[in-house]
Amino acid sequence: MAPSQIRDATLSQLRQTYLTMTSPEWVLDLDDGSQAVQQDAAVKLLSVHHARLVLENAELADIRDKLMANEDDLETGRKAVAKALKKLEEVQAVLDAVAGFLSTVAKVLPLLGIAVA
Repeated sequence: MAPSQIRDATLSQLRQTYLTMTSPEWVLDLDDGSQAVQQDAAVKLLSVHHARLVLENAELADIRDKLMANEDDLETGRKAVAKALKKLEEVQAVLDAVAGFLSTVAKVLPLLGIAVA
């Protein structure tokens, strides 16, 4: 894939993840979780939002090599998150998939100093 396609696919998944993690369905499923799970979800939501904003503002020329070097991991992460988001009631599985994806995105972009694992 071309670097612009990698960036666009990653950005699209970050947008979809953000929309899903702010949906009424997600909030209802999250309400059944412990306080620790809810806090973890809040941190990951903030990280997804930050990654989306940073990637939207990044110059492709500045991140091209990192996108190419992490293409396979980004694709794997996008697929894992997309699959997990289909089963919102499995809150921990969604959070784990999001954490994995954010870890890969962090290899390309400087993200907030928040642990996503």
